[in-house]
Amino acid sequence: MKKSTQKKRSVANRKHRNPWKIAFTVLLAMIIASVAFVAVEVYTPSTKVQQEAKVQPATNQMTSIDVKMDKKQLSSVLNYYLNHQQKNSNNIKYKFILNQSAILIGTTKVLGEKVSFTLYAVPTLNKDGNILLKIKSVAIGSLNAPKQFILTYVKNHFKTGRAVQISPKKSEITLNLNRVKTKQGIRVKGQSLDLKNDDIRFRVLIPLGEEEK
Repeated sequence: MKKSTQKKRSVANRKHRNPWKIAFTVLLAMIIASVAFVAVEVYTPSTKVQQEAKVQPATNQMTSIDVKMDKKQLSSVLNYYLNHQQKNSNNIKYKFILNQSAILIGTTKVLGEKVSFTLYAVPTLNKDGNILLKIKSVAIGSLNAPKQFILTYVKNHFKTGRAVQISPKKSEITLNLNRVKTKQGIRVKGQSLDLKNDDIRFRVLIPLGEEEK
């Protein structure tokens, strides 16, 4: 009987934790999605990229492509990604809004009841071209949740990898783009993340292989 009760409590606790896990996981996924979008932009003009690579120095060199988008374009890309992720989920719905800040809003089920959640963050770039997310607030329903507590919980309970640095005391999350690269060695560096002036730019660094014979 005790084991059954403990099991029910464990399930209930997991359900209570879901909104926090979902909010931060989706936020990180959105940033990763933006990087993926940049990679797609690189591969789309494949002929031009190949032609440019031929005139560059041979091995151990890098070429770069600058990608620019506005808030509307980035929001559309991120929501397309989110809609794709939600296809097999009946318990959570969410969308991304980008204006003067980044806002993630959605609903999920907790103990059979619908609960709304909202996360506000201000994205900026640090001197290394990495994305710095300044978390302004997290809300579950109409109640504000303590930012430092939530960030500490996420940092201690979830593996975020080397690319993600969480600082609860500063209420910040740093996404170290310089620590992320594709199998082809492609890296992304932020150039501008000016939401006020609608200026969002990334630099994609592409390693050049040996010239084809």
